[in-house]
Amino acid sequence: MIEVSGLSKRFGEVQALSNVTFTVPKGQIVGFLGANGAGKTTTMDIMCGCIGADEGSVKISGFDITEQPIEAKRRLGYLPDIPPLHLEMRVADFITYSAKIHRLASASIPKKVSEVIELLSLGDVRGRIIGNLSKGFRQRVALAQAIVHDPEVLVLDEPTEGLDPNQILHIRDLIKSLAGQHTIILSSHILSEVQNTCDHIIIIHKGSIVQQGTKEELSSHLQSEHLYRLRVGANSSKLASVLTAVPGVTMANIINQDDHELEFGIGRDNELQLVVETVARQVLDGGYGLREISAKTRSLEEVFFQVTQ
Repeated sequence: MIEVSGLSKRFGEVQALSNVTFTVPKGQIVGFLGANGAGKTTTMDIMCGCIGADEGSVKISGFDITEQPIEAKRRLGYLPDIPPLHLEMRVADFITYSAKIHRLASASIPKKVSEVIELLSLGDVRGRIIGNLSKGFRQRVALAQAIVHDPEVLVLDEPTEGLDPNQILHIRDLIKSLAGQHTIILSSHILSEVQNTCDHIIIIHKGSIVQQGTKEELSSHLQSEHLYRLRVGANSSKLASVLTAVPGVTMANIINQDDHELEFGIGRDNELQLVVETVARQVLDGGYGLREISAKTRSLEEVFFQVTQ
């Protein structure tokens, strides 16, 4: 649905993008994660035809954004980092204006505008001037202009930037509700935003893609060992030293002395199930009292820190 291939872009002496390549399958929400200045907005501006690339191509629903811009943009909704609002207009009038720009049939516009207003909970402010609204409501109006024509693809650049926690939750739930019927890529430098909203994550750093996959895939790929959490009934200090002698166990540490909680690692080249069963047997035979044993994954914060250093 979105195909980005070999994008490169330079601004003077600054290489903003270098061979950026990724795809977004139909119906998925993909997070484009990177620090400020990593190249997120430049990529999205190229994807939406706002600026040109020095090299590479972008296809939206099979249409090249450079060679077939009208067809590509018909299938595209874009919420840039600075919302494209006419602050002097009233909410319903602006959404109607946006629908006309996207060339919706005149007879269908009133119904479509009403549907979008209801979807975004804008009914109480539909007659108010946009410039007098809070930032949260302005962001919803900006999102309305991006979806009023029911595009196949949504490109959202920092959609929750500057919003309060309640507004963030509302926008996040709204984006999730649009998945399936729309293919969505959203950029953010907020790790929790991407983790809680997206099916797939692309990490960009200094203009290059450094890693991509699901959160679980990223965590697994970057770990030199498999991590497990272990909780027992007693004597966790003694158990930690016992576990380090188990073949295949790379380390064992106490996490919480009071709760007798430990973590241990298993080398990636080992047979996981066999080593886990051996650890469980050591716990049971030693009378430590097995309470819980479960796999752990690295947090997205740890993954992001590792690949961007």
